[in-house]
Amino acid sequence: MPIQFSTRCPNSDYLGFETSPEAIVAAAKKAEEIGFDAIFVNDHIIVDGSPRAAPWTNVYDPFVAMSFIAAHTTRIGVGISVLIMPYRNPVASAKSLATIDRMSGGRLIAGVGVGWNEAEFAALGVPFHEQGARTNEYLRLWQACWAPGKVSFAGRFFSFSDMHVNPKPVQQPHPPIWIGGASDAALRRAARFATLWQPTPLPAAELVERQTALRQACEHIGRVPIPTRMSFRVEFSTITGNAPPSGGKRPVGHGTPAEVAGDLLNYREKAGLDAFQINFHGNRNLDQLLQSMECFMQDVAPIVSDQ
Repeated sequence: MPIQFSTRCPNSDYLGFETSPEAIVAAAKKAEEIGFDAIFVNDHIIVDGSPRAAPWTNVYDPFVAMSFIAAHTTRIGVGISVLIMPYRNPVASAKSLATIDRMSGGRLIAGVGVGWNEAEFAALGVPFHEQGARTNEYLRLWQACWAPGKVSFAGRFFSFSDMHVNPKPVQQPHPPIWIGGASDAALRRAARFATLWQPTPLPAAELVERQTALRQACEHIGRVPIPTRMSFRVEFSTITGNAPPSGGKRPVGHGTPAEVAGDLLNYREKAGLDAFQINFHGNRNLDQLLQSMECFMQDVAPIVSDQ
């Protein structure tokens, strides 16, 4: 199976420039045209003024953005990486996602995270300390809502019997669920619910250690180990004009196409990866983002795939 590469759409300002509906569609269409297998949007609803939250002050709603992307593409997977699951009503989000899967012809990928912004949870009226428990229950509830027939569910936060939740998704038993996080709790969650594990960027040695823990978590519940698709940050200095620090160590994923390819090959060799989520950074406008996407698929992907 060839190496797979997915990427991120600018539905927020996180990629380094002010986004727009036109930028979201242009990036999605370009990703499909040049061979990315999936494109993802991000999620935040309301954030505070802390430094970590600064890139997330302008985020287009992920459900609407995914629908818009699906309407302007035909083949590429359309997903969210990641939906902050515990502060949304899970029945409502299950219905929205099933609708997107239907309307896209079965192209939805549901990435799930527990969230990190305590102020955001407070503003939305959801206890931050319940994020893990809610996520675990909501994942079970999604699976119940997406199964054929009427729905019954008994949990700590939601309970009901013999209810209708339709439409059901095209993909059965349900759309692929990608779960991030590298804690022991996150790995147990991934082992139980995920189609694959998608951690944020980790040093190669730490990634291998966490893969071992994930494999053990899968084996503990009698499940075949699930694959890994690691998020990988890419910044082409030749496009962005952002040279690596003078005299310092070059950041992983930052530099020329050959250097970026070498970094990816290092992860392939050490962690056995055959899929990457490529997140482009340092671009000051949409044109630079599109150039970075083209550069990656033309000059990096073939090197990584041929090894």
